[in-house]
Amino acid sequence: NIVKWLKKEGEAVSAGDALCEIETDKAVVTLDSSEDGILAKIVVEEGSKNIRLGSLIGLLVEEGGDWKHVEIPKDVGPPPATSKPSVPQPSPEPQISAPVKKDHTPGKLQFRLSPAARNILEKHALDASQGTATGPRGIFTKEDALKLVQLKQMGKITESRPTPAPPIAPTAPVPSQATAGPSYPRPMIPPVSTPGQPNAAGTFTEIPASNIRRVIAKRLTESKSTVPHAYATADCDLGAVLKVRQNLVKDDIKVSVNDFIIKAAAVTLKQMPSVNVSWDGEGPKQLPFIDISVAVATDKGLITPIIKDAAAKGIQE
Repeated sequence: NIVKWLKKEGEAVSAGDALCEIETDKAVVTLDSSEDGILAKIVVEEGSKNIRLGSLIGLLVEEGGDWKHVEIPKDVGPPPATSKPSVPQPSPEPQISAPVKKDHTPGKLQFRLSPAARNILEKHALDASQGTATGPRGIFTKEDALKLVQLKQMGKITESRPTPAPPIAPTAPVPSQATAGPSYPRPMIPPVSTPGQPNAAGTFTEIPASNIRRVIAKRLTESKSTVPHAYATADCDLGAVLKVRQNLVKDDIKVSVNDFIIKAAAVTLKQMPSVNVSWDGEGPKQLPFIDISVAVATDKGLITPIIKDAAAKGIQE
């Protein structure tokens, strides 16, 4: 979901600037720009919900470019509104919004291209699949495109020419999709294990669990039932943190807001040792070390790696 756009159309954008706020299943995060330029067009307005993963939400142009007359690629447009129930269309397949990519060739790896990289590749008749994307979140940057141009000039790669699509064999009529399952806002992840066979009527179906999920369930149950809990909330102004983070991005040092929060929590525990304690059933025990566990979602479930001696580590570590 697009919560809020932090930049307006025609506004200059620097690398590391927050473009918009995106709401995921777990939190509201900011989407940062990977390059300098101008926000030419907002394709998906704020307040839009259930945006498909990988959809085009905005267009950037290089500084000095004509941002007022930028055109949205024909194969990419704003996603349909989700507030009203959709009516089945006669077309066999719904259109999928994806990052801009011209002359798509089946079998080639797809990249998210920055505006500058796209212009360079089109000018020199190159394809991003001939190189490697080094930008954040797999973005193919201007520097990646320039490397491809250098390789072409050295004769190590050739121009990319579109491959004609194979003829489509006639097929039987496809049943209507009106009875298909619900449309999900992001790709489904294959389950770790296959559910067991249904039991007799009126009973439950047992779903096999992996070892990691059993350990997670055990640890969470122990934590909730054996450790006294206390909760506190506070509002913090992160303006200075975001400014430092932008400066680090310019120096090619990539850190997240979570890194600052972990560091702040570790330093606070060092300054307030009475809070850095554990409970053993009889009373609190003050700990001589500060180790912080961070929850990380993976395809196979939730894992909690531990950062040892977090107070002594730098932000980048």
